[in-house]
Amino acid sequence: MAPLGSAPIPWLKPLSWLYGLGAGGKNLCYDRGLCRPRKLPVPVVSVGNLSAGGTGKTPMVVWLVERYRRVGLSVGVLARGYGRRDGERLNDEGLLLEGRFEDLAQRQSPDRHAAGLELLAEQELDLLLLDDGFQHRKLHRDLDICLLDARDPFRGGLLPSGWLRESRASLRRADLIIATGSQGLSPQQRESFRALLPDLARSKPLLFAETIARDLCHRPDGEVRPLDSLEGKKVFLMAGIAHPERFEDTVSALGAHVLGRQWLTDHASFSLDELRGWSEQAAREGGLLVLTEKDEARCHLGREEGPERLVLRIDLRFHAEPSLDLLLPRGIQGR
Repeated sequence: MAPLGSAPIPWLKPLSWLYGLGAGGKNLCYDRGLCRPRKLPVPVVSVGNLSAGGTGKTPMVVWLVERYRRVGLSVGVLARGYGRRDGERLNDEGLLLEGRFEDLAQRQSPDRHAAGLELLAEQELDLLLLDDGFQHRKLHRDLDICLLDARDPFRGGLLPSGWLRESRASLRRADLIIATGSQGLSPQQRESFRALLPDLARSKPLLFAETIARDLCHRPDGEVRPLDSLEGKKVFLMAGIAHPERFEDTVSALGAHVLGRQWLTDHASFSLDELRGWSEQAAREGGLLVLTEKDEARCHLGREEGPERLVLRIDLRFHAEPSLDLLLPRGIQGR
């Protein structure tokens, strides 16, 4: 598979054609009504993308949970749970959400319909968020949000030569398109982005968002530190995410001096001994280990456990704040 952001791998193109036939055939069955999605008793908002990672779905889910709660809605989250360890209830994204919202109702299962019914049997919810749900057409959704990378929206074509899980034509299903990672784009570049979309998607509502640093959490004591506390500090970076270079850019922009880095593949697991080793390596060079919030969740450590480290927490910010009606299913608008 091609690295994120890279050019397509030509010799894998025949496999991409076969993959496209399979993905297109599945979509055709749903489009023609041969397959029917199952419906839950409450509205469902899907947050997904066309590509295999790297568009900021988790920050978007965090943002939506906060936004919905602000107007008094009770919300739960459904996900497949990709990368979840055997016997664990949640994967790294789920643990991240739990760290932000300790009382958040969550279920992870390949059968999202059954998981949704289980959640609703346990507590009364106004709506459910379907995390990474654009391709999961087995479940009916009342609002379909699709995220695209503002700088590389179609990522070299279909898997496995590129990173698309289905063709760009599938954007016609989206109710709302959000271009993430748009920091640094000029107003003219944002305006020209719409021309990159397929004809049937150009009339869709389009928003631009970027991830911004929120604060730093020092472990194992749990002290929350302001971002300017990194100014002039030596750091060693560790990340197992789709775009680790963006993490480094953010840390460098905060004035830190990067001594070294340990990049893992997206969702990769690591041991407590490895984490200790990276922390000790940073300390030997007079620095601190800094990792992402998602990797901290992947540690499976308590809030006061493990070696010394700093966790960079991020938020999503829109260039223009979207109206609430744009983010709500019709069944909830006006309530």
